[in-house]
Amino acid sequence: MNLLRLLFLLISFSILISTSSFAQVNLIFDTDMESDVDDVGALAMLHALADLGEVNILGTMVCSLNPWSVPTVDALNTYFGKPDLPIGAVKTLGVYRNTKYARIISEEYPQDIGLGERAPDATKLYRELLAKQRDQSVVVVTVGYLTNLFYLLKSPPDDISPLKGIELVRQKVKQLVCMGGRYPYQQNPGRWGNFKPDPGAIQYVAQYWPTLITFTGGGDFSNAIPTGKLALTSSDKTNPVTRAYTLFLKDWRDWHHSADLIAVYVAVRGWKEFFQLQSQGYNHIFEDGTLMWRLQPNDLRHEVVDKFKEGIDPVEVAKVFDELMMHSVERKE
Repeated sequence: MNLLRLLFLLISFSILISTSSFAQVNLIFDTDMESDVDDVGALAMLHALADLGEVNILGTMVCSLNPWSVPTVDALNTYFGKPDLPIGAVKTLGVYRNTKYARIISEEYPQDIGLGERAPDATKLYRELLAKQRDQSVVVVTVGYLTNLFYLLKSPPDDISPLKGIELVRQKVKQLVCMGGRYPYQQNPGRWGNFKPDPGAIQYVAQYWPTLITFTGGGDFSNAIPTGKLALTSSDKTNPVTRAYTLFLKDWRDWHHSADLIAVYVAVRGWKEFFQLQSQGYNHIFEDGTLMWRLQPNDLRHEVVDKFKEGIDPVEVAKVFDELMMHSVERKE
């Protein structure tokens, strides 16, 4: 082997090692895990992608004051083989909503964190996790209220980091993927959804978050991807995904929208496979948490995924999502 060829092989190997080490997404997942069940599906999908080596889950945050949300996250993490994943929770001045499944999942499946009050403060845990990571290396995906991210941005320097929250985010975070709202506009003043229960938080995050924000939508867009069928028909009736979907969809229908799953998929695998991206304009959040995607002025931080690529069948996307959502469950059977 001549010297030139040897040099070429060494360079190629170095590039391969470098590429593989940066291919895995370092991700923090933020969820309300109470009022809707697609949070369960999204976290199950995330664990499947972790099993496939595509994502490194740094932590799982809870933005709801419902005391059963945290132990449900712990039960899911435990079921999927990661019982020690850090969990942080909002502590004060947050959103409380009722749940059809969280208490039952918390009581029927192994978890050792107890109620939400026992979880570490989410702001502190965010700062601890971010401070340890490489610069511009972390993807944050939120499928709940923006309360935790508001507190993170407002956090002062401390013994964890000399940086203010907004500076720490700017240094360590690559991208925020934010599920919420219906695009191009949502003017219904009802209190459902991720933005309207804590409108001040999403207003602040949309205006001051210092990195790219990829918004993903709900409504007709997420309804077009009917997931949950594999969960409802799984041969393992003792798994928490099947249990949660059955509790939530009982006597209603045999499928559910995929709003939170879209966000997780985009955060890990990107949007190009199935979706279209709108990067012109910005997400204008009104005081009540409703929104309008405006084309001017153009905010380079804002983009939205709310349409399918031409020729994409949403039902086929649902099959991919369902298989990922049930991947770790079926592996146990």
